[in-house]
Amino acid sequence: MYTCYVIDDEEHAVEVLVGYINRYPGLTLVGANIDPVKAVGEIVNSTTKIDIIFLDIDMPELSGLDVADIIGTNSAIIFTTAFPNYAVQAFDKNTADFLLKPISFERFAKSISKVQNIIKLQKPVEPPRENDYFFINPGARGKAIQLSYSDTIFVEGLKNYIVIHTPDDKHVTYLSMNEIEKSLPATRFIRIHKSYIINVDKIKSIDGNSVVLTSKIELPIGNSFKEAFTNMINAKTLKSGRKGN
Repeated sequence: MYTCYVIDDEEHAVEVLVGYINRYPGLTLVGANIDPVKAVGEIVNSTTKIDIIFLDIDMPELSGLDVADIIGTNSAIIFTTAFPNYAVQAFDKNTADFLLKPISFERFAKSISKVQNIIKLQKPVEPPRENDYFFINPGARGKAIQLSYSDTIFVEGLKNYIVIHTPDDKHVTYLSMNEIEKSLPATRFIRIHKSYIINVDKIKSIDGNSVVLTSKIELPIGNSFKEAFTNMINAKTLKSGRKGN
């Protein structure tokens, strides 16, 4: 949903754009004003982010060009005017689009499509979210159980099987420790023993060659895995920059 605000000193022009905004899917009107000074105050003090501002150029007290300078670049501005000679000045303000009155709904729709694409390109690309769940086969054909990484306390190896320990249960599945280790996110799990992989978030304390997890679960640290585990802990340990510490 894109939020919109209309500024035009002509009530009829405001009514036309408000009607178009209410008619166009994906747009919502958050405000409109025929007084540019009051409009600036409402926009600057708004707690709602305004995505698109329809801004008339030729207005008393403050022109649309002045308003654009005041409100900055937090919103995409579509200038509206009956005077085509303002186009050059408008585009000098890095406007998103320029609509010449009278504005048809078709031209309005094309402008909205253009501006929506501009807004999408300006948004930072978020990294894909890592799913917090995975599935295991408990041994029955056609059956699967969903478990979450965040609920997994540790994984225990038992010959050809593994046991996944959660706060409420233990889940057995036909996998090797090497297979489950490759499947678990390396940023969240670490192998500390040939028979144990632990959830780093569940570590409560470390005592010599043992790790204490949630629910007072204590597991040994194997010699072959101690260096990698110690390096991980050291990287996350807060250290003083003062001499002698």
